[in-house]
Amino acid sequence: QRVIVMLYNKVCDIVSSLSELLEIQLLTDTTILQISSMGITPFFVENVSELQLCAIKLVTAVFSRYEKHRQLILEEIFTSLARLPTSKRSLRNFRLNSSDTDGEPMYIQMVTALVLQLIQCVVHLPSAEKDSNSEEESNKKVDQDVLMTNSYETAMRTAQNFLSIFLKKCGSKQGEEDYRPLFENFIQDLLSTVNKPEWPAAELLLSLLGRLLVHQFSNKSTEMALRVASLDYLGTVAARLRKDAVTSKMDQGSIARILKQV
Repeated sequence: QRVIVMLYNKVCDIVSSLSELLEIQLLTDTTILQISSMGITPFFVENVSELQLCAIKLVTAVFSRYEKHRQLILEEIFTSLARLPTSKRSLRNFRLNSSDTDGEPMYIQMVTALVLQLIQCVVHLPSAEKDSNSEEESNKKVDQDVLMTNSYETAMRTAQNFLSIFLKKCGSKQGEEDYRPLFENFIQDLLSTVNKPEWPAAELLLSLLGRLLVHQFSNKSTEMALRVASLDYLGTVAARLRKDAVTSKMDQGSIARILKQV
C-alpha cells in the first residue's frame, strides 16, 4: 500500500513537471501525441483526483500551444466519455471556490473542469507592458486587439464544435452507450459555474448551447429523439437562468455593494 502511494505521488510529480516543460520547450508531434493521451486517460478513472488536477494543467498546456493537436484531444475525450463514472459518490470531485445557498461547497466533474479550461486557454489576453515609443505602442495595441479577437473566435469555434458533437451523440444510443445522462451532468456543471469569474467559458458554452438546442428542436429533419432531448435540455437551462435572474433582482442591496467596491 505504501509503495503504491509513493508511486502515485511520483506519477503526479512527473505529470506536473511535464506541464512545466511544455511552457519552455517545443516538443515533436510524436511526443505531444503521447503526452496528450497520457494526460486525458486519468479523467476516466475513479479515485485519482490529485492526478486529474495535474493532468488538467498538462492537457491545457498542450491545447494552448499546439493548435494542430486540439481536434485530436477533443476526439480522444469523446472516445472515452462513455467510461465516465456515473455513481453520485465519485461523479463530482472538482471543488469550486464558492458555495451554494445553504453554504455547502459546490463540486463539478473533473472532465467538465478540463473542457472549460481548454476553451479558456485558447484566449490570449494582451500583456500589460508599456512601450516608451507611442507609435510603436499604438501599433502593438492594434496587434494585441486583433490577436485577442481572433483567439476569442477560436474559443467560440472550439466550444461550438464540442457541443455539436456531444449533443449529436445524445440523439440515439450508440450501441450500449447512452450519452444523455452524461450530457445532463455536463449541463448541470455549466449551470453551477455560470456567472463565476474564474469560469468565463461557462457563459459562452451556455449561450452557444441555447442557440444549438433551438436549432435542433426547430429542424424537422433532426431525428425525433434528439428534438425531444433538445427541448428538455433547453427547459432545464432556461428555468435555471430565469431563477438566477429573479434571485439577483431580489438582492439589489448586495449588487449595489459590489458595484460600490468596484
